[in-house]
Amino acid sequence: MVTIAIQTEESILKALQEIAQEKQTSLEAITQEALQQYLQRQRSSPNKYSFIGIGHSGKGNISSQVETRLTQAASRRTGWSLPE
Repeated sequence: MVTIAIQTEESILKALQEIAQEKQTSLEAITQEALQQYLQRQRSSPNKYSFIGIGHSGKGNISSQVETRLTQAASRRTGWSLPE
């Protein structure tokens, strides 16, 4: 095991301590669990095309559906392009 020292807001520390007390475990165990969950979310999140949808197309909900549409149309090797 490796020791990591971090600085955090008092409110975050207090919330973690309360959770540890409720679960009858240590602050270290709660923090370890939180870090593991964070890593799992980061590793499982798909690539996002965050620059898409910043303009105005005039077509209602295009920008809110961009991730779904590009995921369906994009190729990992060639990317994506507009239909001809």
